[in-house]
Amino acid sequence: MDVIETKTKAIEQKGTMNRVWIFRFLVLVAAVLLLVSWFQPWWAIDIEGFGENMVQIRPWGLEMEQRMGGFAIFLKGADMPAWFAPSMWVFLGLCMLALLVGAFVKSINLRLGKIKMSLSQFLVGGVGLAYLAAGIVMAVYASTRMKAMMDVPLVGTAIIDLGDPLIANVYSRLTPGYYLIYVVAIMLLLTAIFRDKIIRESNTGI
Repeated sequence: MDVIETKTKAIEQKGTMNRVWIFRFLVLVAAVLLLVSWFQPWWAIDIEGFGENMVQIRPWGLEMEQRMGGFAIFLKGADMPAWFAPSMWVFLGLCMLALLVGAFVKSINLRLGKIKMSLSQFLVGGVGLAYLAAGIVMAVYASTRMKAMMDVPLVGTAIIDLGDPLIANVYSRLTPGYYLIYVVAIMLLLTAIFRDKIIRESNTGI
């Protein structure tokens, strides 16, 4: 009987570890998608007759093509403060660290008011919420600043007129990198919420 029980426990533990690695794989996939999103522009404008992606908003700030020429006057003062880009790279580093720890940390239970969760759920879900917040803040920033400075909507068409020949249609758009933010956030939140169901083991200390 002892031999059978030992073999049964070994099989159960192996099955649990396989499910743990499924959870870790899901976190890894979300982390990779986060990085893909991070290194793509989140918003861009195309200027008719000048080119595509003339102005881009990336996670670490605003970038402008030199081909903007005289239209660049509209973006005077639009640059983010000097501390913004370094702080956003720190934000990325903290997100990656939190996902790494969240994927491998052993079960440590936390209680936030009436909400009980593991440290792993807190870290993975927290990154999802933080990245979602970053995307929302970017959209609000782009919408308000570009509307005020260039009278360009977040998504749509506008005409910039500085006098001939600086008259052109401007097309603004959110890019695939921006929409990927929501894919990453939803994936991380669902992975955190259903962590225990994915692992299906509460007594392994994993």
